[in-house]
Amino acid sequence: MYLTASLVTLSGLFCQILAAPNGADIWERAALQNDCNRDNLLRSFVDPRYSASASAFCSTYIQPTVKSTNTVTTTVPAATKARRDFATGTYPPSRLSSACSCILTASPHATTAVTTVVATITAASTATSSTSSCAAATPIIKNGDFETGAIAPWEITNVIPPLPAYEQYLSLGVQRPGYAGSKYAFVVTNDLASSYVEVDLSQNLILCAGTKYKFAAQYYQTGSDPETHVEVFVDENLIAQSPSGQGTANKRDVNEIAERASPAPVWTSLSGTFTAGPSGTGLLRVSFIATNYLTVQWGLDNVVVTPV
Repeated sequence: MYLTASLVTLSGLFCQILAAPNGADIWERAALQNDCNRDNLLRSFVDPRYSASASAFCSTYIQPTVKSTNTVTTTVPAATKARRDFATGTYPPSRLSSACSCILTASPHATTAVTTVVATITAASTATSSTSSCAAATPIIKNGDFETGAIAPWEITNVIPPLPAYEQYLSLGVQRPGYAGSKYAFVVTNDLASSYVEVDLSQNLILCAGTKYKFAAQYYQTGSDPETHVEVFVDENLIAQSPSGQGTANKRDVNEIAERASPAPVWTSLSGTFTAGPSGTGLLRVSFIATNYLTVQWGLDNVVVTPV
């Protein structure tokens, strides 16, 4: 297959080397020293009038291979017909390559294009993470505002003294009103039931192992005796406790307690933090405690547990 040398144009060939002293002699001597075939094509290429354009053409047509410590790629453009306007006839690719090789090697300012091949290795990791993500269901506390009107899924896990033997002195359940105008709250009322009274309200939690959580709730407590208080535990670890004796004046009658506490109980924030154990579960327990035959009422509402 023959290629026409269209890129070697008579009108565009003008030699930059003409500006250098003895420019034509340099080209011709270099061509002879390299044992080049001095045919009409090479003579045209080294002609001072055309050598600059010929060099530009050849630099895109063929690039010489250069010895290097790096990996070198020799680039040869795809074969396209190159038409020669200043003479009849066509030249095969071998003649064009030979002539171009001669002038590129002979050029005093020949430019060598070197492509360094750099191998990039991407390591694909098949290792899986040793830790799995955890997304505990929200809300963690179910029916924490008691707006269902029932206790469940909370459970009464301990009552001292036991019911129903002391139900005339001790009552518990969901009652009106709740915190900040809500309908319901969990309420415990004790009227001299015993020298020691304890009611435990509990709920099982689904947590993320090792995650830190915050417990928060609203509560009220009537009675100023220092032996009345609220304690909060997670897996038997105390995480929050009300100040002893916080509340209104001590009352000796259950009806009076209900009358004073129900319209406008003094709600107070109660909070604490804990870290979930390795099992990813926990038992939350809120204990209402009074001693020494006291009369007291407690309310609990808006119980929440959130990750810190």
